[in-house]
Amino acid sequence: MTTSRRTVLALGLAATAAPVLGPLEPARAAPSPARPVAQSFPRYVRLPDDQASDPDVAYEWWYVVGHVRAGRRWYGYEVTINRSSAGPEVHAAITDETAGTHRGLVERFEPGEATFSTDGLDLRTPAATLAGPMDDMRLTASLPDARIELTLRHTGPALYPGGTGLIPFADGFSYYYSLPSLATRGTLTVDGRPHRVRGTSWLDRQWGTWHWSSIRRWTWMAVHLDDGGRLNVWNLIQDGDDQAYATIVDPAGHHTVASIVPLADHARDFWTSPLTGQTYPTRWRVEIPGRDTRLDVRSLVTEQELDVYYPGQPRGLYEADCVVTGTSTGRAYVELYGDWTAAPGS
Repeated sequence: MTTSRRTVLALGLAATAAPVLGPLEPARAAPSPARPVAQSFPRYVRLPDDQASDPDVAYEWWYVVGHVRAGRRWYGYEVTINRSSAGPEVHAAITDETAGTHRGLVERFEPGEATFSTDGLDLRTPAATLAGPMDDMRLTASLPDARIELTLRHTGPALYPGGTGLIPFADGFSYYYSLPSLATRGTLTVDGRPHRVRGTSWLDRQWGTWHWSSIRRWTWMAVHLDDGGRLNVWNLIQDGDDQAYATIVDPAGHHTVASIVPLADHARDFWTSPLTGQTYPTRWRVEIPGRDTRLDVRSLVTEQELDVYYPGQPRGLYEADCVVTGTSTGRAYVELYGDWTAAPGS
């Protein structure tokens, strides 16, 4: 990390802590205020430069999820490429909403088996690749009896979590942005049958240095609303602190950061994984009192767990292709990480 970048980090965390962490205390009993006024934020992410790998941070990932269809048949998919001291790792999954099936892959590689360009977006592993400019990114991944080959084109505004793209995270920091409106087309091959698909995808790029041991669990959502709104929803529980907030970007690029009711309050329809013993909710309610918003989010296929394990951390990662109803309609991906063996409200 260059000296200038370190200076930006120090100033950015100081600026971010006030607008992000300050108002994010849950306000269960508070009256709903008037619709929030337009917010403005400094930005600490540089696009397209920050699509490239940053070797000076401990952890980074490129996480892509999407909803695509072939005719009347809908699919959800996920591809994540991670870089950390544990080694390069790929997660990939395809959910067939029509058949009600899910297949996934988790593979870790030796450092020499993968490359992460520092000059632009060019990530190459034996199981997945992601490369190209923001208006023509190429994504591939190989799963058991399946393959993902897609072109992603950035449209609409980027989303900067916390409004700034730099957030305090797990007793450390994370640079962070989302490209939530990626026009998507290509091929999903499932059981030897290719399907020409098109739809919309979401890329999350997160990189920084933090302490996994301070995280108890999190719920994260990438929400595509049919009216063009995009929500990055976080409920992070760490060191006894429950941070629950949404970063919302409208089609014009205006950002709003708003408190949400902690997601455990209305989580339901629990499923216990026979593989890991984790007990995950499969339905949630996202309530944003300051915007009179209530979104009901439901997993379309119950069993959407990936068998992810790192020493000293809970086993399992739930990556759910979901539908959204309520005050708005749409689709979402929900990720559950951490210890889900205890009751969600505990």
